[in-house]
Amino acid sequence: MSHVPRPAVRGAQGPRGPPEQSHPLRALAGPGDSADSVIDPDMVDLFRDFLGAEVLVASPDTRPKAQPYHYLVRDTEQKGLCLQDGHLVATSLQGANAAQEEPISVVPNRHLERRRCPLIVGIHGGNRALSCGTGPEPQLHLEDVGLMELFSRGKNEATPFTFYKTFGGSTHTFEAAAFPGLFLSTAPGPGEALAMAPPHGATAFYLRRK
Repeated sequence: MSHVPRPAVRGAQGPRGPPEQSHPLRALAGPGDSADSVIDPDMVDLFRDFLGAEVLVASPDTRPKAQPYHYLVRDTEQKGLCLQDGHLVATSLQGANAAQEEPISVVPNRHLERRRCPLIVGIHGGNRALSCGTGPEPQLHLEDVGLMELFSRGKNEATPFTFYKTFGGSTHTFEAAAFPGLFLSTAPGPGEALAMAPPHGATAFYLRRK
């Protein structure tokens, strides 16, 4: 993966962020966030499992050699993802609410530059995929299509479901491949759906592989 400049992300630092050692999902933590992306060893494994040896773009006849990787997700306020009215929402998941948590699943997009870590993202074990839509403006929504099916489809079909993941050493951001400059963002208010935002509104996420 190349060193892609990491945008300013909402919640990556500041008085509301918990101390370095207090994040239960900081399993991939490194020395802390930096201005540039760093190598994410988990993603190295994912791309190797699916695509084999390092190449920038996989050949069209690539066949999947693995299954989706699954992750628990938290933002820097320790809110996780759940489904409400068909939309992903970031909320506090404690006690009885914990059963509502929706882990995310990812597979590589084999058509895009591997070093930018292009991931097709979904939920329900990879049976539903997160799409930005194909219109002139992003419309973030879930579709009933499997990640493994999208992995095998053509570039134009897979790209709306793809996000370039940047790893800053402890947190991750997700930029829409179909809408460069727009990132996944959790809403500050309760019950508001996951959305897309410019770099200053991007959310930094902690990931822990299941």
